[in-house]
Amino acid sequence: MLVAERVNQFITERKSKPVCDGCIVDGLKLTTQAHAAQITAALGTTSDFKRERGECSLCKNERTVIRSSM
Repeated sequence: MLVAERVNQFITERKSKPVCDGCIVDGLKLTTQAHAAQITAALGTTSDFKRERGECSLCKNERTVIRSSM
């Protein structure tokens, strides 16, 4: 499975709960946050996801987060 597919699945499994790039990196054991940020930035331009400033549902920090809008 491609990293982009894994990121998409990680976000989608959490329904509408927002997650930050750092928690995606930790949850998927990725090596760099930049890779996750690039993927979430692209996903955030679609109608299936919303990327905005908010509280991450996992780490509870105020950051740029992404959530599934489905």
